[in-house]
Amino acid sequence: MSEILASMSKLVPLLILALVALTLLLHWRSRRRDRAVTIEEFSGAQEALGSVLFGFAAEKRIFDPHDLAFVLRQSRPEILRQFLQDRKALAVSWLCRTRKQVVHLMDLHLKLASYTYEPGPTLELRLTLDYLSFSVVCHLLLILFWLRGPFHTRKMVGYTMGAAERFCVAFARRHESINPARLAPSPN
Repeated sequence: MSEILASMSKLVPLLILALVALTLLLHWRSRRRDRAVTIEEFSGAQEALGSVLFGFAAEKRIFDPHDLAFVLRQSRPEILRQFLQDRKALAVSWLCRTRKQVVHLMDLHLKLASYTYEPGPTLELRLTLDYLSFSVVCHLLLILFWLRGPFHTRKMVGYTMGAAERFCVAFARRHESINPARLAPSPN
């Protein structure tokens, strides 16, 4: 009996993840409108992707331990307190902006999915898993920012950026497979 309970307890996280994935897919499906995607939206997808990837450069500067070391050499605790407070606010802002951009990319993907040359469930599953992975680590990182500050979360920031990068790579593959001839002209 205890073996059955032990094996069932291992299934609980998987079931929760499946339920979250199903809920997200249903939510995205309900938000999706049956309207044509314009050429501007298609072009905007590449711009949004570039914006997310550009944010990776800012990430390195926000969490740079050299800045903290410099401030620590200053013997005034109020300067350190203000620096940590400002850097935490900057880190939270950066993470929220990155998350918003990735959500925008996912919305664009859902709009553009029916315009591909060869739609494939493998890429769809990869994109969904990468998005869910990013979403989970993003929320965990936000909690860690509030609890520990941005300088004690460098490893988790790396995981978050890795998840975002995997999503962006999968999104770029999807974007390359779009048939632009099927897109609607721009409304003027």
